Amino acid sequence: MRQTRGEASPSAVSLAFKFASLAVLCVLLLLMVILGYSNSSTKAKEVTVTTNGQLRDEKESLKLKNDSPVIKHLQTKQDMGDKTVYLTFDDGPSAFTNRLLDVLKSADVKATFFMLSPRMNEFKQAVKRAEKEGHALGLHGVTHNNRLFYQTPTSPLKEMQEARDTLQDITGYKTALVRTPYGSKPSLTPSQIRNLEKDGFVYWDWTIDSMDWKYRNSKYVTAVLEQLENMEQSSSGRPNVILMHDLPATVNALPVLINKLKEKGYSFGVLEDTMVPVQE
Repeated sequence: MRQTRGEASPSAVSLAFKFASLAVLCVLLLLMVILGYSNSSTKAKEVTVTTNGQLRDEKESLKLKNDSPVIKHLQTKQDMGDKTVYLTFDDGPSAFTNRLLDVLKSADVKATFFMLSPRMNEFKQAVKRAEKEGHALGLHGVTHNNRLFYQTPTSPLKEMQEARDTLQDITGYKTALVRTPYGSKPSLTPSQIRNLEKDGFVYWDWTIDSMDWKYRNSKYVTAVLEQLENMEQSSSGRPNVILMHDLPATVNALPVLINKLKEKGYSFGVLEDTMVPVQE
């Protein structure tokens, strides 16, 4: 067949068709790549959303865990610092309290006092001085009689309420800090605890017993330092709350104890009702 002017040869048409097919194929491949990327991106976003959701769940879980007493206690301990001690004195005030306050003032140390209502009434000036000089004031009840104090579900509450009123009458200071006679364990019952806490009281025990009531001499200093060293080695995370008493022998050896604690790098703090209490 003769080829006329303007008509394409069969080979030219075939070649054009091949180029057109190739172009279409390239476009389809490009569209597939674009769609594949889009799907991958969407999946990535879904993974990101899921991961973020998991992170939020984990954070919420940690947040809930942080409300547990153990975590709170550890957080409080971190706030306190490992090298803080808390000197606490029970059973006062007494005829020796002013000497005790002199020692603390001379050493620039603050302490916490758990006091009995009758003795506060007897030594009002010592109570006022302790409050004025920045010490923490707590309550130790009225009778200091194990049988009477723990007699009924409300007897600890009533004694602490009376002691609180006495302290407030003398100083104008209202406290929530309490320590029950001989410590909370084993005598303080769950119902007694509920009654105390319902009225806003926060009861404290201790982590170091000086045994000053037993030794009644400077041996209690060694007892404190030994227990403190044991706590350091155990890394318990518990605050160093030292139990002592308003006794003449305790006062006499107190400068030695304070100096040794300072030599070991310890600072001194007071108990506050916002802290997580030590409770046996």
